Amino acid sequence: MRRMTLLFREQGIQFCLVHIPEMLKTLLPQIVGPGYQTKPGCQFRPDQFAQPVLSPAELNRLNQLFALKKQVERLAGRWAVKNLVMQATGLSPDAIEIHNDAFGAPGLAPSFNYAISITHSGDYALAALCGKANALGVDMEAICPVDIPALLHAGFSNKEQRAYAEADLETILKIWTIKEALLKYRRTGLRTSAKKIEWLDKTLYENHNPIDGVLVKSYQRENIIFSVVFPLLKTTGMG
Repeated sequence: MRRMTLLFREQGIQFCLVHIPEMLKTLLPQIVGPGYQTKPGCQFRPDQFAQPVLSPAELNRLNQLFALKKQVERLAGRWAVKNLVMQATGLSPDAIEIHNDAFGAPGLAPSFNYAISITHSGDYALAALCGKANALGVDMEAICPVDIPALLHAGFSNKEQRAYAEADLETILKIWTIKEALLKYRRTGLRTSAKKIEWLDKTLYENHNPIDGVLVKSYQRENIIFSVVFPLLKTTGMG
């Protein structure tokens, strides 16, 4: 049987990978089944969960989403973060509240002293956590067929399109996750065009100028590719 969560450490950063179908079987048995990707949102109640998971405020925000897919992804990302914080603190998941800041980025209360980043793709959600002084951004893509020319056109600069015209799927997905991870690290999201961010010769550029002060690492786990962007010369760890 596939594990619901996979905890691991890379570069001193803690990661939790959640397999969403297994999470639903465990946390919401007989409530959310297959086909949730196309269904309207639900009004969840605390008693429907197999164990306390969300604070009252988190449950209220979850119930404000109109698509069940969005609700499930929100739950999975928060469950991934909570697993990491539970491992460090021993707190119950419903005592660990995650909110979104003014830019829509998820965060913990200042008392936890951790920075987090969350990403979803396909059947997976991934959370990254490190000491709060060390901001980070993480992005993930499930390895599945995509329209590579369309993706290159939509999110890659002209120079990148020439450089990666013959690249394989894994390389294209890795570079896309690097771009997205940087935008999450910056807390800008896609308000900044991905075409303005370039990954060429193992160097990040913005508007054709090298970006200083950050490190980039990419990995593959299960059937996903993910990248994390974090500050150069930082002290990582759980506190």
